[in-house]
Amino acid sequence: MLTRLLLLFAVIALPAPLAAQEATDPAADAWCPRGERDLPRGPDWLCYGRFNDDYSFAFVYPKAVEKVPELDAQIRTEAGLAEAWIAARVAEARAEGREVPRLSYEGGWQVDAVLPEIAAASGAISHYTGGAHGGIEYRTILFDRRAGSRIALADIFAPGFFGTRLLGERLYGERAVQRAFCRALTAQVRERRDDPAADVRCPAIEAQPVTLVCGPSGRIEMLRALLNPYVVGSWAEGPYEVDVPIDAAMMSVIKPRLRPAFGLALEERPRVPARPCR
Repeated sequence: MLTRLLLLFAVIALPAPLAAQEATDPAADAWCPRGERDLPRGPDWLCYGRFNDDYSFAFVYPKAVEKVPELDAQIRTEAGLAEAWIAARVAEARAEGREVPRLSYEGGWQVDAVLPEIAAASGAISHYTGGAHGGIEYRTILFDRRAGSRIALADIFAPGFFGTRLLGERLYGERAVQRAFCRALTAQVRERRDDPAADVRCPAIEAQPVTLVCGPSGRIEMLRALLNPYVVGSWAEGPYEVDVPIDAAMMSVIKPRLRPAFGLALEERPRVPARPCR
């Protein structure tokens, strides 16, 4: 599960350059606080971290990602952008003459799929920038290894797949993906609310962070949409992880050059947690 919601730290001053440390380095304990729910530790994990007078920052991801240089570069970029974001929140508060609260950012990332055609990673993030409670956020990386570029969910499918409408209605392939997503989301919401008749307003799947999940075939068998709090329900209701199996209709509209990375999710197979494809 990706729902590692992480503790909130901090205080007040100027950010120093970003430093990378192995989580096993004794000094890393000062830079990579464990948080409310422990960040991963040990020789299999790396941490970018900082604790200064403005904020505490921890960004943890698997050391194994170094074997996929293009994905490693993307995750390192995410780390830099994340620290710049929390530092900017301090600057904004000061510019507006507001009292600067103790700020924090903690992110735990995992690799979900690595195949010759495509790689995917996802992160669960918590941060505090003031207010009654902190923020929870998901982020994902989809990387087209053949093209050498980061892509969006829509780029996996035939051109115009998510952008085409006919008289305001979704076309067949897109409609099939959206309907499968909505069915799975509705079932989860009704179960969580203990209300079998609950009305669920389903957002567009392409507007959510989506990662790719490998199955027993060693290929990608599911899309996993990661919905932040407030997207569907209240803060108390929490985030949702919604799996959409790859079926024949979806396979037919995946770009041919990416199709070898995907496999059909057979109904009799049990749902499995995200793991790298081998």
